[in-house]
Amino acid sequence: MNKSRDTQYHKLVKKLISTERTELLKSVFEPLKPVEIANILLQLKLQHQLVVLENLEREISSEVLNNLQDSPSILGDIVKQLSPDRLSDAIEDMPQDDAADFVGLLDDDKADALLERLPEKDREELTHLLQYDEESAGGLMTPYVVAIRKDQTVAAAIKEIQKFVKKEGFELFYSAYVVDEYDHLIGTIGTTELLLSERNTLIENLMNPEVVAVDQDLDQEEVARIAKEYDLVVVPVIDKHLRLIGRVTLDDLVDVIVEEHNQDLGHIAGTGDEEVTETSVLRASGDRLPWLLVGLFGGFLTAIVMSFYENALVSLPDVTYFIPLVAALGGSIGIQSSSIVVRGLATGAIQATDMLVRLWKELRVAFLNGIICSFILAGMSWYLTHDYGRAFTSGISLLIVVCFAATVGSTIPIILKRMNIDPALATGPFITTTSDIIGIAIYLGFAFNVSFSSLLSI
Repeated sequence: MNKSRDTQYHKLVKKLISTERTELLKSVFEPLKPVEIANILLQLKLQHQLVVLENLEREISSEVLNNLQDSPSILGDIVKQLSPDRLSDAIEDMPQDDAADFVGLLDDDKADALLERLPEKDREELTHLLQYDEESAGGLMTPYVVAIRKDQTVAAAIKEIQKFVKKEGFELFYSAYVVDEYDHLIGTIGTTELLLSERNTLIENLMNPEVVAVDQDLDQEEVARIAKEYDLVVVPVIDKHLRLIGRVTLDDLVDVIVEEHNQDLGHIAGTGDEEVTETSVLRASGDRLPWLLVGLFGGFLTAIVMSFYENALVSLPDVTYFIPLVAALGGSIGIQSSSIVVRGLATGAIQATDMLVRLWKELRVAFLNGIICSFILAGMSWYLTHDYGRAFTSGISLLIVVCFAATVGSTIPIILKRMNIDPALATGPFITTTSDIIGIAIYLGFAFNVSFSSLLSI
């Protein structure tokens, strides 16, 4: 469904709800897929969203709610209005990993009440998944995983898989995992190879022992990076004892990549974790305000720096001409360096131990670009002031500012990574504010304390 059709449906749904034509409302949604209904709900107010969900079949309603998990603030508002019985119906039709994420949106009392209404088997599985951090491999995984023993024959393994599928329900899989008698993950075997092999062949003679797995506590961003690095569509998850406990599927890997990308963009832009679909003005304000306060405080420190040169600025007003230029260029250099480093850390191309190597490269790039920009600024300064000394000190100070900004931009993300803090926090307001304060201090210090004649006499 395209955006124009979304808008048309959204207007039609509002009209049908306001006129209480529920039968026609049901017929409107009948041909639509759950993801299309979810997209329509994103454009409706909460009271209209609840009416739509009440008029959907139970299974469709569950899938719609599942599709809204990419907009947790909106889903959270809906969940608060649904009864425990309605919520239990919804999560019974969800995959266990999605159901765990759904329950994680609830407060403790409502989550406990919901879990009590579930069948014992579902409750135990959900409780087990909820013990993991939601942004870890354990929090992402589904516990339904096809595992066969290494000492089984192909015929026995196929029967084991058939029994598993009948019991847990069919779900597409490309390979089966091979475990030993202690459930340790020791290999994989493709379903095609399994079906085409002789029925009396032992699994351990067919399996591929080179299997890539992730620890249950590994951060979701690292899970996605490993999947990308090894071209995996499914990632097996093991516990501390190397036992196979689940798998992270492709849909969850894609969700992680999108989520981490959006988070990084939010940190860079200074919007925090605000969602694109956010409808609450107060919530959006709360996400953005802290970053604005960082910039405000940084601006105040910049003003303090400039106040130290108050008398000099009055006597030499031409110095102020290039203050905005120096601040902007320093911030741009810092953002460029930090963005490259943050991207490299996210993809694994840069390691937390590579600080000196990365710093040396960024300094060389900044020095080269700084030389060119400094000559241009010196020419601009001479054109406006006809003062060779002022032109020289302006160019030199800009070169130093550029190198400093590159140093900050390339090292701070790596330092944060070593401290297990999201490196994307270093970009945006933090880098630009730091570059503004120190950059202007360097520029004014050179402009007023270093004379061209004294430099020539050295």
